[in-house]
Amino acid sequence: GAQARLLPEQRQLAEAMVDDIAQAALRTRLVAELEQAHVSNETERLRSALLSSVSHDLRSPLAAMIGSADSLASYGAAMDTSDRRALLDTILVEGERLDRYIQNLLDMTRLGHEGLKINRDWIGVDELIGSAARRLQRYQPKVRLELDIPATLAPIWVHPALVEQAVFNVMENAAKFSPPEAAVRVQARELDGQLRIDVIDAGPGIPDDERARIFDMFYSVERGDRGRHGTGLGLTICQGMIGAHGGSVQALPGRDGRGTLIRITLPLLKPASHDEPDPD
Repeated sequence: GAQARLLPEQRQLAEAMVDDIAQAALRTRLVAELEQAHVSNETERLRSALLSSVSHDLRSPLAAMIGSADSLASYGAAMDTSDRRALLDTILVEGERLDRYIQNLLDMTRLGHEGLKINRDWIGVDELIGSAARRLQRYQPKVRLELDIPATLAPIWVHPALVEQAVFNVMENAAKFSPPEAAVRVQARELDGQLRIDVIDAGPGIPDDERARIFDMFYSVERGDRGRHGTGLGLTICQGMIGAHGGSVQALPGRDGRGTLIRITLPLLKPASHDEPDPD
């Protein structure tokens, strides 16, 4: 008899449990669908933003290249060496600029999809920053860089090309806003199991309320008299690349209230023993 009396309560309990499970399953599905919608929304936003940027940022270097090549083809024979050289330089510089934009767009669309597969390897911090510095000096021979990278820093386990590109983007951004005579300082330090790379410019700085927004896609801060530059993609990509490594990128006020300090922080990960040998 006792068993029979418990049955309605048991049934009630079982029904409540089934109901809970159904609710939980529904919530899980809703969360998954929302997540999917969010991802496709972001991808859609990314795609339309990329298209609107492409029209201007890819076409202006192309127009310069076509114009220069056309002038060379039509009047090259009548020009002196320095004029021909100048047109060839324009084609080369604008071609490299175009190449950079396309690389940025490709990186950004990859980041906007399934995230990146990080193929990590060991690389020296000096080698990484040195490589980004040399590349920047090729594009902008007048840029002044001060590198402060202690020889005691251990190699890091990262995707070298991605981190190098992120450092390059931040340095290029700093160089853009620095007064011609002022150096861009790049300082690397190891702190609390993390690598911290600070890139410090002596430009006009960024208003407090805009500091977080400089990482929005296609946001170009108008600073000083330089107006707008480029796609404004550089820092967004940088955040995606460093974020894919579990790190962060922040914009802080510069030293002594001047300029801007962009801080890249990377956790110092080590490979699982079966992944890769140590960097000896």
